[in-house]
Amino acid sequence: MERIERIARLYPQLMGGMSRLRTLVHDGVDLTYNQYKTLLTVANQGQCTLRELGEELDVAMSSASQMVDRLVVQGLLRREQDSENRRQVHIGLTPEGESLIAELQATILGGYQRLLSDLSDDEQEDLVRSFETIARLLKKVTEKEIEG
Repeated sequence: MERIERIARLYPQLMGGMSRLRTLVHDGVDLTYNQYKTLLTVANQGQCTLRELGEELDVAMSSASQMVDRLVVQGLLRREQDSENRRQVHIGLTPEGESLIAELQATILGGYQRLLSDLSDDEQEDLVRSFETIARLLKKVTEKEIEG
């Protein structure tokens, strides 16, 4: 029980720290976090359906559709009907969306570089390993919970 209590005490600190980190690193990014996450998901998949996007983002299809609509209006995403199944719509990045993602990733990498420069090489490695461990273990416990 002590471990669970320690996690419960650390969680608000960890989430607050992650939020501050995201704010500092994403400084100058003119998108909401959810819009950025949507664009990045589409970029990583190359092209996807609305259903796939909703599943990947863990949101309802209606929420994914609203997000896509906003990004289509901004000229960052495109919707294309499948020529063989007209009910199927594929979502992809426009050239403007691809350009923006590349720009944002460079900005974000620069932000991390700036922040981590205050840490020694060993501290930077500790932080990276900690993030890798947290990501791996969170994936393991959440996948088990979703499947079970």
